[in-house]
Amino acid sequence: METPLNGDSLNPANTWDVIASDKIKQTDVDTLIRLYQLYDGHREALLWFLHEMKANSYGDYKKRYAGTSKERSYFTSVCGFFELSGALLRRGLIDRSLYFEIFNPSPYWHRARPIVEGMRKRRIHTYDNFEFISKKRMEWTRTRDSISATRKRS
Repeated sequence: METPLNGDSLNPANTWDVIASDKIKQTDVDTLIRLYQLYDGHREALLWFLHEMKANSYGDYKKRYAGTSKERSYFTSVCGFFELSGALLRRGLIDRSLYFEIFNPSPYWHRARPIVEGMRKRRIHTYDNFEFISKKRMEWTRTRDSISATRKRS
């Protein structure tokens, strides 16, 4: 049995061990730390995205945040962060459980989706990786919750 980075041996009866990967490498940790630094560097954009963005369609987005506005930059920064994250996760370059313990792209995707759907009329793959990780995060959450519920009943 492999040993996680913290030195503890895995116990399959433990909820944390079931959802955690025993294959986390130092490169996964290093990548996650770099991603968190990127994320944290855009805190103002992230907060705006969730709490102040008013657009609810691509047309509305183009009207409200035209040209090189600060808000358009915020939108691109947030979507770009999750697009990058999705590309890394999709290719197995970072452990998904480790990533999803720290980041939840789903509320951001929920806000971006109607805008991105409009963008995709011109470029059909716009923010595909962002959408991908939002779906994977929801699956991961259901699995984690199911394991926790099963453990509580035992």
